[in-house]
Amino acid sequence: MSMRMDLADKFRLFLNHLRIDNQEVINGRCREIIRLVNLEYWKIKSDTRNLHYLGSYGRETAIKGLSNINILVLLPYQVYQQIAARPGNLQETLLLKLRDTVKKNYPDTVVDEQKCLLVPFPDGMKIEIIPGFNPPQKSNIIYPEAREEGSWQSFNPLREIEVINEYNYKYGGKIRHLARITRAWKRQHQVPIPGMLIDTMVMMFMDEWEGNQGSFAYYGEMVRDFMEYLAGRKKEQLHWYAKGSNRRIEREEDFGAFANIAFKKTKQALLLEEQGDDHNANQIWEEIFGAVFFTPVF
Repeated sequence: MSMRMDLADKFRLFLNHLRIDNQEVINGRCREIIRLVNLEYWKIKSDTRNLHYLGSYGRETAIKGLSNINILVLLPYQVYQQIAARPGNLQETLLLKLRDTVKKNYPDTVVDEQKCLLVPFPDGMKIEIIPGFNPPQKSNIIYPEAREEGSWQSFNPLREIEVINEYNYKYGGKIRHLARITRAWKRQHQVPIPGMLIDTMVMMFMDEWEGNQGSFAYYGEMVRDFMEYLAGRKKEQLHWYAKGSNRRIEREEDFGAFANIAFKKTKQALLLEEQGDDHNANQIWEEIFGAVFFTPVF
């Protein structure tokens, strides 16, 4: 006699499959990088101080298979004061100097054509190093933009992380769950939507969704309603603003058509779940999310 897995357990299992399984490798590499930077710039022996994880990894919305890691490495503010007023593209000079520091242990470290400081690894992982300066009594981080003539920019990624933490607590973990689920769909169908926009949209949606205090039993409805929400975004809207930092996030291409297909498929899967048709429901879930939505047969 076969046992039927209810939808709540299917989503629990799905989210478990999406968990990053190489955190020790990622963290070990990043800590070695900051150890080199701390020795060179701060004259201290530490593999944790002045290191902040950014991007989806820092916001804890990344999924298994993540290959691009972004880290912020804080440098002494005096370094910025010494070079800020000088003529020329000192931003690129700073990146090249930092590259040489990291090259001591990672000889393939490069400043690429986009003027990003990257540490590539044989397994395909790339760690982008963003040097930053924390001005006294200010929350924004100053960082170098080395393209063209070079300029100094500011952002507040740590506040973005604080806000997503607050939202995730408020909604019982659903923010990160839905963000990871959406990334699985994005990966399966190559949906042209930036990760930061996914996280922003999830928070905007959850503020409006009437089921935002529901349990795992409502995750199917949550996905359905979020796909409908994405599909309903106007094509004319070309940008949004990140919560916490107000950073502008550009629309890459139209993702509404992809979301509309997923919305219709999710409705179909939920109907099959209600009818107890596990086999066909699971097939549709896998069409939406890929083989990572694996449901064992008992």
